[in-house]
Amino acid sequence: MSLEIRVKLPANRRNTGTLEMFDTITGLRVFGPVPALGRGARETAAAHGNPDGISTQPFGDTPTGGYNLPMVLKSGAGTNHPADVYGSAGVIVMEPVSGDALTARQNGRTGLLIHSGRQVASPTPLPSHLRPTNGCIRVLESDLAALIQAMRNNAIVFPGRVSLTVGPDGPQGIIDESVSEGDPPALDGPVLP
Repeated sequence: MSLEIRVKLPANRRNTGTLEMFDTITGLRVFGPVPALGRGARETAAAHGNPDGISTQPFGDTPTGGYNLPMVLKSGAGTNHPADVYGSAGVIVMEPVSGDALTARQNGRTGLLIHSGRQVASPTPLPSHLRPTNGCIRVLESDLAALIQAMRNNAIVFPGRVSLTVGPDGPQGIIDESVSEGDPPALDGPVLP
């Protein structure tokens, strides 16, 4: 089975969108939908010459387009991806290959990930608890763990690809415009088995 993660983020990136995963042969959904946020923190973007968070420039919103998924890296203690920033389930590396994502790559933008982290301490995590990144896609910790497990359970061709398009608005995330996670994040480290 070949997998495709489909992310629909709204034009208003203050709001969440959705992330789902499909078997590209049958067209069946094998995971999701779950909430996802693709907003670049504006204060951090402005400090790096991108005050409007333009997605094709460093520190901007997550660019639309196509991505390959070359690997899933471990996160947490002993890795380049601390759990408080990236979550403990792992990080999914996205390699830009088409659309605005490719333009962003040609402009020097790398290090785009799907990750969790920076979550509100709550017994019931909500879409509105998601915080901006420096251009990655952030999902809830439990959703990322379930997504990675679904990838393991369903992949013959691993890990697959991502298509990121504009879609309907979900709930607004936490707008913390000062989040700074570095850009680009490290793309090396131990690979998640």
